[in-house]
Amino acid sequence: MGVQVFGRFLRERARGLAGWSLAVAAVTAMYAAFWPTMADTADLMQQYMEAMPAMGEAMGWNDMTSPEGYIEATVLLLVPVLMVVAAIGVGARAVAGDEEEGALELVMAYPVGRTSLLVQRFAASAVHTAVLGAVMFLVLLGLSPVLDLGIGAGHLAAACLSTALVALCYGTAAFAIGAVTGRRSFAIAGGAFLAVVGYLGDTFALTVDDLEWMRFTSAFYYGFDPEPLVNGVDPGYTLVIAAVPLVLAAVAAAVFARRDVLV
Repeated sequence: MGVQVFGRFLRERARGLAGWSLAVAAVTAMYAAFWPTMADTADLMQQYMEAMPAMGEAMGWNDMTSPEGYIEATVLLLVPVLMVVAAIGVGARAVAGDEEEGALELVMAYPVGRTSLLVQRFAASAVHTAVLGAVMFLVLLGLSPVLDLGIGAGHLAAACLSTALVALCYGTAAFAIGAVTGRRSFAIAGGAFLAVVGYLGDTFALTVDDLEWMRFTSAFYYGFDPEPLVNGVDPGYTLVIAAVPLVLAAVAAAVFARRDVLV
């Protein structure tokens, strides 16, 4: 029954996943396609960044004159936000959404334990996010020779892996809050709050010395500070954002196994 819970949840989310995949592909392709134009105006962009260094640093516009710098400042600025929103929505739905609608009680009537149900729903949510990461990778990989990006497939994969793991961190936060409270609204609000704080902590906190500590609480920091497009996978930082969802899911399973389910 565990595999059925996993598969059924993915099938129910298939239409939404297709929509999010199209959105990720469109945004990735649209912004990547502007690189040849940006390359022709690199000197003007460099002058603009030098005139506004604080804003450039906060927005990740430190180097708009190279393909890596441009993709990091555009695609890796916007697509992670899309994927975080998608992951939070799926995570909030995985337990709390079905519980509020009474559907979770029907699933639990089958011979499947609570821990197994949580694990299967978490795994399905992770697959949902992984598919979006794969779409992003395939679009960049396909456009790379056309746009003359010159970025290796390994480094593109590293950036897309980081993006997916960042999204999974906040999606699992929503998943865990929903599993603990049984309230979808709490799950969405909690996941969104953590994502906004994390995003701001990794960007605008750079301009305020007293707030720099916030970066170390942000999944965005661990995902993108190592510059995966330039350096590839950073084992230490990647381990952090891979471990966070597992820890959150384990806590959620422990609490969910002992609380009353809303009916």
